[in-house]
Amino acid sequence: MGAPCVQLLFAVILWTTPYMGATTVFSASASPLHQTKASFKTQSQFWNLTSGADMLHGRRKRAISSREINALLDYHNRVRSQVFPPAANMEYLVWDEGLAKSADSWASRCIWDHGPTQAMRHMGQNLSIISGRFHSVTELVRSWNEERRHFSYPDSCGGAVCSHYTQMVWASTSRMGCAIKTCSNMYVFGSTWREATFLVCNYSIKGNWVGEAPYKVGRPCSACPSSYGGTCWRNQCSGSSGTKRRIGY
Repeated sequence: MGAPCVQLLFAVILWTTPYMGATTVFSASASPLHQTKASFKTQSQFWNLTSGADMLHGRRKRAISSREINALLDYHNRVRSQVFPPAANMEYLVWDEGLAKSADSWASRCIWDHGPTQAMRHMGQNLSIISGRFHSVTELVRSWNEERRHFSYPDSCGGAVCSHYTQMVWASTSRMGCAIKTCSNMYVFGSTWREATFLVCNYSIKGNWVGEAPYKVGRPCSACPSSYGGTCWRNQCSGSSGTKRRIGY
């Protein structure tokens, strides 16, 4: 693992319809979008991880706080409001307790993999893991946003992967729910991490469909779904003031 002060941070995303096995994607690809509505596709190479029985030796629960929820929502919505080229149909992202409970249930298993299988048919998922402690929950998601440097609208990726970012800015994804767990003796990439902080974020509706751009280009809020009633909040389609839709207020 190296010196104790060194922190290792990785992120993965899964897109399935239907689900056809657990994979963690890391290799480069010409396009970040690898999912069709008829089959599940991954990039050309991937890590295969072992089953949960081999991975889990111990776990400690770490509840996600209202402050962390707001930080995750604020960070995602800030990223979504600042996409370039600008989005005409970007929906405001809100917290969904059902997605959060699903994320919490999965994170509690302390398995470095995507799941559960049935739920993955209906939602997107980003995972992040860091060794040891962290100072802010945004540390765990910053690398997803940094993929934007390699993303070229509508669907080109010049880096190893861009799909965490495209899920973050998928316009019709309007709900998210996350969970954070501190795991003991977690099996990650062939090593046992004595202590790991594991973040699971679930999204609905899920994004990253092959052949589709993450959003429509145009004047912000000029192509919002009619259900939003024409309301625009910080370049995003919103049914009410964004400040009223945060957790803990």
